[in-house]
Amino acid sequence: MTGVSIIIPLYNKAGFVGRALKSVFSQSFQDYEVIVVDDGSTDSGAEIVRSCKDKRVRLIQQANAGPGAARNRGIRASRYNYVTFLDADDEWLHGFLQTSIDNLRASPDCVVSVTGHCIGEEKCPWPGLAKLQIARGPWRLEPHMDPRLMGAALAFMHSAGALMCRREVLMRFGGFYEKACVYGEDLYLWLQVMLNCRIFRDPAPLFWQHTESSELTNAGRAVQRKQPVMPFLTFPDVIRRTCPQTHRKLLERYLAYEALCSAHECSTEGNVSVARGLLMNYPWMKSHRWQYTKLRYKLAFPKTVPFLRKSKRALRLDRVASIFAS
Repeated sequence: MTGVSIIIPLYNKAGFVGRALKSVFSQSFQDYEVIVVDDGSTDSGAEIVRSCKDKRVRLIQQANAGPGAARNRGIRASRYNYVTFLDADDEWLHGFLQTSIDNLRASPDCVVSVTGHCIGEEKCPWPGLAKLQIARGPWRLEPHMDPRLMGAALAFMHSAGALMCRREVLMRFGGFYEKACVYGEDLYLWLQVMLNCRIFRDPAPLFWQHTESSELTNAGRAVQRKQPVMPFLTFPDVIRRTCPQTHRKLLERYLAYEALCSAHECSTEGNVSVARGLLMNYPWMKSHRWQYTKLRYKLAFPKTVPFLRKSKRALRLDRVASIFAS
């Protein structure tokens, strides 16, 4: 079947879901089904969807289980070979569906098409685009890539609303992460895809991520700072098992780098036991000597962390003041 299954997870976004649906209906490509999965909302979002007259829209309701479970429920209910996702508070820009399906049809060896996107109320271009210097066309992760740059490449795929994929790849990797997870469930899936498959990358900004209405992000960053550890760090076994031999060293370097960043964040927020667990589980952190040494100091003397934060903030303010005074 040549159409597209559009999956929209819905949780207490009654004020925005109409906008998301409108952006779907305004697409030039019209051969699609829309599956809205109401994940136990307590507002009127489901009623808004139910009042939609377009017969291509289906509403599925379930007890609250998180965004990964909602998307997976939509995948199981989907009928088409091409699948894409749109959060209920985001929207597509003109041409997203047609461009994405054209990219996949033109490159049968690519399992995912991902486009550029805009972020926030100001509709700012995604900041990592210039850093990656993305050229339109098929792309494959290189085994010797800098792990920090790999993180940026994964972040380009982070917003599920910028992606269209072949349904078979979702089934191959088991869909989105579900277990007690409200953030990073998509990265768990896309990291596996990026390690194993070719991807069509298109820098054209065709998706608008409205972080101003999200409870989880602010300008594209996580704001649940008490729980900053991604599931691919807490449960990496499946990712390691599916990783090809050629990319295993890169994966370990990347996991260690992300674990180091998360451990710093945990120690700063007082989650010392979590930070120590990451330190123990990811010994490759040591390759980042300065940041690793700083982390060991913060864990050895946790009471000094608030003082160091204040000192760092004061130094930054003094530097700004001196620039304006000169």
